[in-house]
Amino acid sequence: MQYNLTEIYQGNIMQKITVLLLALFFVTEGYAAPAKQPTMAVLPFQLSPVIGTTNIGEIAITRTVAEREFSNQLIQFLAKSRKFNMLTRTQIDKVIAENRLTESYWAEPGQIESMGKLLVADYLVTGVINRFEISAVSQNIAITGEVLPRLVATFKSQFQVIQSSTGKIVLADQVISRIRFDQLRREIPSSERRYWTAADYKDLLFTKAATEVGNAILAEIYPIKVIKISSTKVILNRGKGVGLEVGKQCKVVHQGEAMVDVDTGESLGGYEEQVGIIEVTSVEGKFSKAEIISGAGRIQYGDICRLLTSVNKEQGAVYPRVTPGW
Repeated sequence: MQYNLTEIYQGNIMQKITVLLLALFFVTEGYAAPAKQPTMAVLPFQLSPVIGTTNIGEIAITRTVAEREFSNQLIQFLAKSRKFNMLTRTQIDKVIAENRLTESYWAEPGQIESMGKLLVADYLVTGVINRFEISAVSQNIAITGEVLPRLVATFKSQFQVIQSSTGKIVLADQVISRIRFDQLRREIPSSERRYWTAADYKDLLFTKAATEVGNAILAEIYPIKVIKISSTKVILNRGKGVGLEVGKQCKVVHQGEAMVDVDTGESLGGYEEQVGIIEVTSVEGKFSKAEIISGAGRIQYGDICRLLTSVNKEQGAVYPRVTPGW
């Protein structure tokens, strides 16, 4: 039997190439790049035309200040979540200016898709601020018989999150934020607010409102989830600056089987079954730790956590308020 050395050599080369290609394929699969983060743009929220200038102490909150501060706070909050690549206000304003766009343009039906393409954004957040007021309410002091005024700030915003590729409204909601300034003593340690001015109260109002809107957006698209469990504790995939604070509680739910609308075929999400309660004990840069209050043994990896209302306890002595009436 005679062997063709050239054919044998070529055959060996082909086998080696095949093995290398297969090895490269499996290595590439094993070290695949993480999923691309969606891009989100928060379009400037518009203040209702019926709302005039509002004063917090000696600070006048004009239309421009209200719209810019709230939008900036919301962008910062969503950026801290690390779930989205956020477009900055500078980027958004530049695109709007270069294309001579106005609020009326993206408010028209069918224009959101065009706006999304111009901004190269997967999601667009639009909204209006339709209530922003500071009012005085009377408080009766039973011991002295005095009637003292107390300031209450109310901020209401309606908003939508739109998937720009399809024009589908992913979330439509409204948030009403209220701050009663004399009650801050029970929520913020006196050592922190001893030297507060009107500007600090203004910042707190916008931060609180933006946090509530941001939490509503995240809860719909990327809710808080359990990523590690022990017998008494869990670790959550949400860190500092994104709504979680020590002492806050969450209900933990299992996401059930997805349900579909029989008429439209639209996904209605999954039925949620509450399995426990947890309380946040530590907030780190990119994750948080929590203690299991109830549901030990039932909470599982990947379960969703929904924030519950909680009140921080007062710490330290109570100092006189710097701003009269607050």
